[in-house]
Amino acid sequence: MTSTPPGATDHAYEKTLRWWDGFTISLSIPAALFISLGYAIGFIGAWAALTLLAAVAIIACLQNFIYSEMAGMFADKVGGISMYAHQGWKTRTVLVGPLATYGYWFAWSSSLAIYGLQIGQLVQAQWFPDQTWTISTGTAEIGLPHLIALGVLVLGWAMNVLGMRLAMWIMYATGVLVLIPIVTFALAPFTQPDWSIANLHWSMGDSGFPQWQTAIAWMFVLAWSVYGIESVASFVPEFKNTVRDTRLALRVAGIFVIAVYVLVPLGLGGLVDQADVAANPVSFYIGVFGGFFPGGDILMTVCLIAGLLLLMVMTTADGGRVLHGSALGGLTVRQLGELNRFKVPGRAMTLDLVINVVLILFVGEAMAVIVAGILGYLICHVLSLTGFINLRRDRPNAHRPIRLGRHWVAVAAVLAAVDAVLIVIGALSSEITGYGGPRELVIGVLVLSLSIALYVYRRRVQDKLPFVWREPAEPETADMVANGAAVNNGDEPREPIAQDARN
Repeated sequence: MTSTPPGATDHAYEKTLRWWDGFTISLSIPAALFISLGYAIGFIGAWAALTLLAAVAIIACLQNFIYSEMAGMFADKVGGISMYAHQGWKTRTVLVGPLATYGYWFAWSSSLAIYGLQIGQLVQAQWFPDQTWTISTGTAEIGLPHLIALGVLVLGWAMNVLGMRLAMWIMYATGVLVLIPIVTFALAPFTQPDWSIANLHWSMGDSGFPQWQTAIAWMFVLAWSVYGIESVASFVPEFKNTVRDTRLALRVAGIFVIAVYVLVPLGLGGLVDQADVAANPVSFYIGVFGGFFPGGDILMTVCLIAGLLLLMVMTTADGGRVLHGSALGGLTVRQLGELNRFKVPGRAMTLDLVINVVLILFVGEAMAVIVAGILGYLICHVLSLTGFINLRRDRPNAHRPIRLGRHWVAVAAVLAAVDAVLIVIGALSSEITGYGGPRELVIGVLVLSLSIALYVYRRRVQDKLPFVWREPAEPETADMVANGAAVNNGDEPREPIAQDARN
């Protein structure tokens, strides 16, 4: 027996976005480069960091191409790649949906506290270096950076709950500021006399572990930010011309991130000393930029803060939509399936806010949960990529307005295998990168387990339906193919959700 969850047939999002809006959203991912690049250069050298970042960026781009086909198939599905995983696996097991959703959501949600704290640390270092006081909350010592983090958390939440248009204008403004250091550092080899290829080093062997294991451990950490260009898929139901905007937004974002993650490490790596970067993996950018022209240090601080704020606004918007889509699909509690009067998932976004306030006040160093987030996030990618393969096998005649060639099935299989290797070896090699440990892996497992418990509660208690392990395969009829064409031609009519949202 199946049933359509209440509200699943009308998510009520307004179709106001164009492909350049999606690209602007994806600019938050190059902004994340300034979080991870310093640590990578400091530990493994600029050459090694450039090589691994380029490899991860290429994987992310290829994944975006695959997700574009699935986005065209499920243009009305709210929730991005986690929903694609559910669609590809539900005839085998319905548990993939909640696992993918909460794995994805926790990775994005927990990062808000990280970005907020880094903004606080930048503000303190630049303008309030003497404010080093702290107070105890019983489990953590918090100071001025934590209070600033709380302020920007509330600001990012407010920008989102008041509607997508306001959030997009903030993203435009911060995106322009983010492009300033990106372009400057990318052009450094051609414009800065101090740039030298001798500053680029390969220090992969310095970890004391085999170089292949070190490479995988760092790719595991770097994938947390680089793979995030898929976040554009969470906004597909809001694109005006679904096919054209989806195709361009996902693919342009993928190609752009490759360029950024190659040129910026090359340009910046030739300007810095590895030991100096290791000592100041976040703030070293300020000194480098300050050497370009008077006041450059202040401008770089402002650009870094803008990039982090862009990440926070996008993360709140993305995570909220994933939880909302999960509730619409009957995969988690019904209360998260509501939109506010501004047509955005205010309840889900507020949940993100509350969780990150707790992290800042009672955990203090939010980087402690990063491994737990990466674990769930990469699992979501594996499930989404294998879901693509399942859909090609199970629904070969389904309407695919964005259709890739047959060889992409093999590409998806290879990418899923690579991500699986990153999960297993990367998660067990935290001592190489210094990110997380056994406790964080336990947190990740608990979050994924909670997703199953909430799914069972939704189905048995809220929807009063019997638990099923899988859903029956849906017959592909001529009507379904015809209806599929209507939703993806850029017009307003949309494909009925009921055929793919039954639970």
